[in-house]
Amino acid sequence: MLYIIIKNFSLIIFKLIFRLKIIGSENIPKTGPFVIVANHSSLLDGFVLVSSVKSKVTFMSAAYLFKMPFVGNVLRGVGAIPVQGKGSDIKLIKKAIKVLQSGGVLGIFPEGRITKEEDDFSAKAGAAYLAIKADVPIIPMAIKGANKVLPLGAKFPKLKKIEVKIGKPISCSKKIKLNKKILEDTVNSYMKEIY
Repeated sequence: MLYIIIKNFSLIIFKLIFRLKIIGSENIPKTGPFVIVANHSSLLDGFVLVSSVKSKVTFMSAAYLFKMPFVGNVLRGVGAIPVQGKGSDIKLIKKAIKVLQSGGVLGIFPEGRITKEEDDFSAKAGAAYLAIKADVPIIPMAIKGANKVLPLGAKFPKLKKIEVKIGKPISCSKKIKLNKKILEDTVNSYMKEIY
């Protein structure tokens, strides 16, 4: 229920105030599970992503966010999965794969944190790993303008336009032998699409 309220409220705000434009909606599968990856340059990105996709999205969010009074309550309320950030957590992986196996959608920001486009960082391979293990496609999403509406550190939003570009599905098959090269190639293919 909380998810639907947040989604509908966000969509109205983004469409009316920030003139949200969504390009490539036809690239989102009508049915079945998938992993959606997006760039992360603003605190608004999760709300923009939810507003741009019809399916319910289960986010993988940094564990420290769950400790914040308001944010933590919202994340728990929408069923987000806390990610510690270091090492591999078997329970976390099983929970994420269970979401996909039950036909759900996982939302992941591969950088693992809010970044500036010019930042030099290495994307985490979690989205690629989960998609290959669950045999589901990855949908890349580029969010443009959210960092201008609410830059990192800003307290109040600015009246700027937000645009979302959804790329074609990237096929991930568990028939392929999972190795470092496969993961790197998959990560590179979706990072090109979201930046």
